[in-house]
Amino acid sequence: MKKEISRKFCVAPMMGYTTPYARKLYRILSKNSFLFSEMIATKSLIYSKNRENIIDNDFNNPVALQVGGSEIDELTKASKIAIDYNYDEINLNVGCPSKAVQKGSFGACLMKNKVLVRNCIEALQSDKIEATLKCRLGLGKELKYEFFEEFIDEMSKTGIKFIYVHARNAILSGISPQGNRTIPPLSYDFVKKIKNKYPNITFILNGGIDNLDKAENLLKEFDGVMIGRLIKNNPFILKEVDKKIFKEKNKLIDETVINNYFAYIKPKLGFESIFRLLSPLLNIFFSVPNSKIYKSKINEYMRDQNINLIEDLLIKFIRDRILV
Repeated sequence: MKKEISRKFCVAPMMGYTTPYARKLYRILSKNSFLFSEMIATKSLIYSKNRENIIDNDFNNPVALQVGGSEIDELTKASKIAIDYNYDEINLNVGCPSKAVQKGSFGACLMKNKVLVRNCIEALQSDKIEATLKCRLGLGKELKYEFFEEFIDEMSKTGIKFIYVHARNAILSGISPQGNRTIPPLSYDFVKKIKNKYPNITFILNGGIDNLDKAENLLKEFDGVMIGRLIKNNPFILKEVDKKIFKEKNKLIDETVINNYFAYIKPKLGFESIFRLLSPLLNIFFSVPNSKIYKSKINEYMRDQNINLIEDLLIKFIRDRILV
């Protein structure tokens, strides 16, 4: 049975970042944000021996499993796996422009074949889990609303209820995936226009939302927002999300956040790399005074596998600084 879930504020899927460990930290910080796994190729999801480490969902709901693929049988199996792991949603990535993803015949290049994408969504659909889509506005350097509308019209035939739109085109050659996040121009107007044409679909806006004030303002016009890099660089912003976006009384960031997260990751040390366990927290040190001192100490402690000293350092950091 599908649950009624708010997608007002979503943390974007980010390759190499929104791991099970990051999602646990995000959930400790925010009880309301809708979370995503990183994109996982369907073949890895089905056949990888390390699947547990990739898609483990330790009651981080509400949460979506994002997959990349275009083989109908594999997508059907992926949906069943998502149900088994208690995900609330399975999301098809039709937005990633990387060369590796193109070689696997998934990601943004699928927007060339809207009928295939429709078939993919239908393969994911079940009465036990929500099947959704994350896409771009189109392909190439030129924005064409007609292309975007025709694509969404095809998706609407599946009865899909939620579509996440990175409001830029994807350029499949000549620029990097990183460049694809900033170089193609944004068009929020395309999303606004499509939202009015298809009122039965909830459109969540992604792209160019670099602070919470902007997110709050956009929510006056859009059904939901999705933010990635801002959270990656400082996950503690999620504490402010519950206050600003969901109007809840703000609880201060204190050492209990660190205590709870380290209680989760310490038993996994030895089964998982210390870097992967700590990576959700490391970016907070990149833009603060004396960051070299902190990073040097953390590198030393990580090399020695001394997780207790890292925990103490992070607690001191939180006591000394305002992180939001």
